[in-house]
Amino acid sequence: MNFYIQVSNPKGTINNYDGNNTCLSEAIEDVFLLNTENAFICWNHIYVPVSYKYDISYMIDDIMKIIKKLQEKEQGSITICWLPDTFRSDWNIEWQGEELFITSHWESTVGNLEELLNENNCIKLSTTQFINEWKKVLGIIIDVLQHNGYCEKNLDGMKDLISVFESINDVGVIYK
Repeated sequence: MNFYIQVSNPKGTINNYDGNNTCLSEAIEDVFLLNTENAFICWNHIYVPVSYKYDISYMIDDIMKIIKKLQEKEQGSITICWLPDTFRSDWNIEWQGEELFITSHWESTVGNLEELLNENNCIKLSTTQFINEWKKVLGIIIDVLQHNGYCEKNLDGMKDLISVFESINDVGVIYK
């Protein structure tokens, strides 16, 4: 397996609803604790830590965008520039049917893994496996948001997040 996501067991706050949060990224950043477990993206056997509070909160809109495009189109390409300081990379994603290729360029990660990741910057996997790897991540985010009082009525993007989560048929490979 050259790509999978270990979600870990992050702790979130409870009943920490903030009506001033107008988008998913703000709410996600608010509800995850600073010193909690990270998710890990395993990229060509290299474990890259991904913070729920700061990385995934910034990445959430792009994650949903990628999943939707992969589900809607039989083939295509998309370039994503992940902007968090601790997960700064660009991914060029190309797919045709069930074959998905990602070529990446890494600029900044926790642990200074950029050189190693750039030496191993290409992965190939099935489109379905890539999509499935995000199911548990999205599920954790939804659970923590809901435990803090966020719902489709009071948070822009929550309905879309739930819809994308429900559209994914299975979990990632290490959770089967």
